[in-house]
Amino acid sequence: MSEILLYVVAGLALGWLTLALGLALYRAVRRYWHTRRYGPPLDHGVLMVEYGRKMMAVLDRQALSELLTAEMPCALHVERAVLLLPEEHQLVAVQMDQDTAESDVRLPVSHAAVRWVASAGEAQRADRGRLHELIQQGRADLGWAQVWVPLMRGADLRGLWLLGERSVGERSRALQYAPDDLRCLTAIGRQAAVMLEATRFAEQERQTASELRALYHQVVAAREVERGRIARELHDGVLQDLCAVTRDLKALESRVKANGLLFTDLAARSGETVNALRAICNDLRPPLLQHDLASALRALVEDLDARSTAPIHIEVSAEDLHLPDEVAVAIFRIVQEALHNAIQHADASEIAVRMTQYPDRLRLTVTDDGRGIAGGTEPARFVAQGHFGMAGMRERAAMIGAKLDVQTAVDYGTVVILELAR
Repeated sequence: MSEILLYVVAGLALGWLTLALGLALYRAVRRYWHTRRYGPPLDHGVLMVEYGRKMMAVLDRQALSELLTAEMPCALHVERAVLLLPEEHQLVAVQMDQDTAESDVRLPVSHAAVRWVASAGEAQRADRGRLHELIQQGRADLGWAQVWVPLMRGADLRGLWLLGERSVGERSRALQYAPDDLRCLTAIGRQAAVMLEATRFAEQERQTASELRALYHQVVAAREVERGRIARELHDGVLQDLCAVTRDLKALESRVKANGLLFTDLAARSGETVNALRAICNDLRPPLLQHDLASALRALVEDLDARSTAPIHIEVSAEDLHLPDEVAVAIFRIVQEALHNAIQHADASEIAVRMTQYPDRLRLTVTDDGRGIAGGTEPARFVAQGHFGMAGMRERAAMIGAKLDVQTAVDYGTVVILELAR
């Protein structure tokens, strides 16, 4: 009895050993066959995380195309890839290199193969099934594309990603795409569709901002031209006539003794009107700007200092500046606005303007020791309250390629810093 039990145990052990060896052999053969057919296994999780992170960082369609047609194909051992994006009623290859054949790839959105892939919503191999038939019927030139990946956003097709053969090793042995590869490509394609939509909105916002900035530039330029025209008209017309009237009144004052007080009063009023008109002309278009910016700023500070309760100082370490007219005007207007803000709102005890010329940049600062700006310096907040000075300063700085920074702290004052690269 014990011998029979021993034989049974030995048989079971031998059976389990045979089964384990057979299973190990099956797995080895299956792994060999899988590697032979699909190449070394890819870690799809790592692939999706790594390139998903890179995809989230793209800023435009060109960067996304480079990622999908250069970096990722290299990781997948793919020799050839192209990204097609909608343009009117066609899917057109993103221009990466004008010399490559992929630059001329075009597909009608209504093409049967495109509609078939879009309806499935998943990556499909192009060497078998209905997709293969549709390609062979009308686009044999796309026979190199082994996988068609639709970039789907819901039910909408945002683009098409074509991938060629995979190859690995010294002999560049052709490999097929495994089912897991197709599922990974489908997930990547859907994420790419999301990024395409995001970049499209971002490009639209950048274009709108550029158009608004160009419009603002035209408005500011037109306003400065109009200011100059009005200043010239006032100076050459009304102001000269008033000066003549003032001279005549003073001449009559010396001749007529009885009504001398009347003429004296008229001459004084006329002189005040002349001074007021000159101030208006200076504000519309400072005449010293035609000579140099430093002189115009000194005159501005001198004029505001006479009317401000807080003393205003200016320090200039930049002489013989040769700036384009529009740059000088923009800088003058920024300093003018900063000084008006400090005088009206800061309740400061002292205001200082400094202009310093460095080898690589021109730096201007307007500093006050007043109450500071509570709630931050975002222009949108001031625009919402009907105050456009801060936004105008930033736009003028952007027009001339300068950098404007406003630093403030409650009860410690405000400093406006303008830097222009030379």
